Amino acid sequence: MEGAYFYFFFWALWIAATFLMKKTVERTKLAAFSLFMISSASMTVKISSIHMAASFFVLFFSSCYVAVTQRPCGWLRMALSASGLAFAYAAFRLLALFDPVWIWLDGQWMLGWWMALISSLFHRRISARLLCLALGGCQGEVVYAMSILRMAPGYVLGSFSFLDALAISASSLLVWESIRFFSLQLEEKRPVRRTRQP
Repeated sequence: MEGAYFYFFFWALWIAATFLMKKTVERTKLAAFSLFMISSASMTVKISSIHMAASFFVLFFSSCYVAVTQRPCGWLRMALSASGLAFAYAAFRLLALFDPVWIWLDGQWMLGWWMALISSLFHRRISARLLCLALGGCQGEVVYAMSILRMAPGYVLGSFSFLDALAISASSLLVWESIRFFSLQLEEKRPVRRTRQP
């Protein structure tokens, strides 16, 4: 079922933001963003000959707003890394379209892991990786849609297949960050053995 990964991820994000996080402005924004994404996923907007999911519009412009409000010159680095991720996304989708023999696992999972790997190479902080993932994924979807516009004129920007791949990628990044965090916590709590002096 298309959209299952997307709905699971954003419902889990909304539950975590509403019931587990401290009451801050960021928590309210995250909960509202999750609800906007869930409620707008099934709606489409037609601009000229382009069909676009409303959730794609919400994701792209909210991530643009966050990128612009970063520290000075941080938005430039984010724009460059997001462009690199966009071309990596479009290249993978075109490869899967024209030479599908290379897709030996589920295409959405491979695409999600591919985007998670690329965003991890560009940034260290998890917040920057997720922002790069959102910006680069949306831009890559636009590049891919423009490439196949003549072959598939009814293609919908930000369809459930795109949102599922994005949710898989974000989940992979969060799981990896959680594993890294808990391993560092265990390392700090481990007692240091003293060696005897001869």
